[in-house]
Amino acid sequence: MINITKLINLHNKARSKGTMFSGPKDPLTEDKQLSRFAQKWAEFMASSEKLQHSSMSSILDLGFSRSGENIAYGQRSEEQVMKTWLKSYGHKRNIMNSSFTHIGCGFAYSKKGTIYWCVCFGRKD
Repeated sequence: MINITKLINLHNKARSKGTMFSGPKDPLTEDKQLSRFAQKWAEFMASSEKLQHSSMSSILDLGFSRSGENIAYGQRSEEQVMKTWLKSYGHKRNIMNSSFTHIGCGFAYSKKGTIYWCVCFGRKD
């Protein structure tokens, strides 16, 4: 069973370790608006069976001054999707970005049973 809290904790665990180029980052706080947005987007991707990014301006419209997004599909667990993202420079950059203070996560299954993942990042000033 997929657990969003576990996925957020895995993000914060990665941030607490930092990278070889920079130290640890502050933990991300779950934002309910971001979580609703990420969930709706994951459901959209799953229903269309198409991996695509949302509009970052839609996240900014929720009251954030900065935004980012990681998406994926096919990974069967929180650990697997994090492993995939942490191996990708762009995805890891979002996870480790110290400008982001908030996170929202969502996932949905397609009719074929494929999991679609969406994680949104934001900063509230």
